Parts: sequence; structure tokens; C-alpha cells
Amino acid sequence: MGFHAHQTNEIMYVISGTCTVSTTDQMIPMRKGDLIMLDSGVKHNLIVDGNPCRMLNVEFVFAACEGIYPALRQLVDGSSALRQLLARREPYIVLRDPSDVYHTLKNLVTELDTPSEEQMVTVNLLISQLLIRVARLAAEEQKDSAVRQIDRYVRKAVHYIHQYYDRDIQIKDIAAAVNLHPVYLQRIFKASMKQTMTEYLSELRIEKAKMLLARTDVPIIDIADYIGLNSRQYFSAMFKKYTGLSPAAYRKSRETMQGFQNQVAIVDIT
Repeated sequence: MGFHAHQTNEIMYVISGTCTVSTTDQMIPMRKGDLIMLDSGVKHNLIVDGNPCRMLNVEFVFAACEGIYPALRQLVDGSSALRQLLARREPYIVLRDPSDVYHTLKNLVTELDTPSEEQMVTVNLLISQLLIRVARLAAEEQKDSAVRQIDRYVRKAVHYIHQYYDRDIQIKDIAAAVNLHPVYLQRIFKASMKQTMTEYLSELRIEKAKMLLARTDVPIIDIADYIGLNSRQYFSAMFKKYTGLSPAAYRKSRETMQGFQNQVAIVDIT
């Protein structure tokens, strides 16, 4: 099929097999359960290689008509998802259908293939149902996409903190590393991690300090520098806040515990 465009909007739904829908700047692989809604005037073609591909297809237009029920305005007034869909300025939308759209689309195509006196009434109801179901899928996809993007930003922030915790980093440095405004990054980080970035960084630094105190001979006065704190007094105060012990008391407690673990009990069995 060569490149072509319609004056109508088009929905293509893959029932079985695989295919590729191409626009002038994008190749879109599709499989069973995928659907694409193309805006009018978008040049595209369909490529099927090897195995057969079965599809449902319907084209429709938005036009002023008398006596049509429900009218598009009524649908838009009652569906925020449909308002969002019609407001999107994209040449096409690709969605993964859990099966809701399939049944409505199948009934619509069947109705169009069997003309009757009541056909237009049923077709109007089915096309309305179809648009709302597609709109809901699109809204869920956008929401899921936004959540995934937020997760990526938070993961990048966490990675940056772990990489540079031993330096004098600030919120603005982390935000610059993930290309977000500091205020927005702080908001999504707290919502995702249930603590602020400052709290996360402080806890990480304390955990690193505990490891250095327990497993190394690094002098206590130097540990603040090892974990990115310029003030030894601030380090001691923060360490006691999180552990209830001073750095010296913590090291001593770990040494005592290690001593108990290294003792060997000798029992006379004669």
C-alpha cells in the first residue's frame, strides 16, 4: 500500500498477526490488541510482511448534523477524557487495548455491514461509545506515561545523590543534573520516596559514616570530609540525632561487639 491520506479520521485495530503503520517520519510496529487513531490528512501506509494480519478499520468525520444523538458536544460535556483527547494536537495516537475497544469496534463494523432502518441510531451510539473508550485509554496512557517519567526523574536524582554524597551538593545541583526545576523535583521526590532529598542525603551520609566507623580506622575527625560535610561539629550533631550516639561512642560500641563475636568459648568435656 502506497502512502495516502484520508479526509476522515481513521481507527485501525489489529485483531491478529503483526503489521507496521508508517507515516512520513515514523515506523509504528503493531501487534494483536494495538490500535492507532490517525488524524485526517495524515499520510500513512500499511506494511504487512510474511504472516497474515487481520484488522478492524473504521473512518469517521466530525460534522454538523441535525437530529444526531448523542451530539458530540453532549459527549464532550460529559467526558473529561474525551475533552482531553480532542484537545491533543498529535497526528496519531497509538494505544494498547485490554479488549474494551475491540468489542465496541467489532459491533460498530458489524452494524455498518448490515444496513437497517435503525442502523444510524445504533451506529451513532456505538461511535459515541467507541470515542469515549478510546479517550479513556488515551487518558490512562498519558497518566501512566507521566508516572513513569516521574519515576525516571526520581531514580536519576537518587543515582546522583549516591554518586556525589561525599561532596558538598545542594538541591539545585541535583535538580540541574536531572533537568528539572528544584521546587518541582523536591515535590515529586517527596511524593515518591516519602522523605525530602535533604533527609535522604542525610540518611545516606550517616549510613556511610557508620560503615567507616565500624569497619575502618579512619579518624573520627576526618569522617565528616569522607561523607561530604565541611563541619565536624555538624557531623557529630547530625550523627547523634540519627543514631542516638556520638561517633566515638558508636565506634566503641561496635568494637566491643566485635570483641564479643571474636571470643571463643572453651568447654571441658572430659
